[in-house]
Amino acid sequence: MNEIVEKLEKALPEIARRIQNELTLAAPVDAGRLRNSIKVKAEGNSLVIWMVGYGKFVEFGTPPHVITPENKKALKFEVGRIERLKGKKKGKKEVIVKKVKHPGTRPNPFIRNILQNKLKKIIIEEIMKQ
Repeated sequence: MNEIVEKLEKALPEIARRIQNELTLAAPVDAGRLRNSIKVKAEGNSLVIWMVGYGKFVEFGTPPHVITPENKKALKFEVGRIERLKGKKKGKKEVIVKKVKHPGTRPNPFIRNILQNKLKKIIIEEIMKQ
């Protein structure tokens, strides 16, 4: 049994690298900030995964909630699609409001999916290389 533990400890950095690659590929992409922030590191006999703070909201979703300004009197944002006509952006509208009723977001459990579906195989493959 100690032999397996020793092999696992040696393999852990490579397991971390492979899980990081899998998570990066699986992460949803808007601007790429979440994807670019994903890091997985072997620390002792554990894997530590971290990313930008809103990653937890992508993974677990959010309930409906009200968004209000924190440091200003109002919220300002654009809505609509950008259409390019003759080199000009068209179709976005600027909105200024005191609050927004956000409908919430569905969970996108990309982290749990990778851990449930790929981690065991990666661990076995990396232990066998030792």
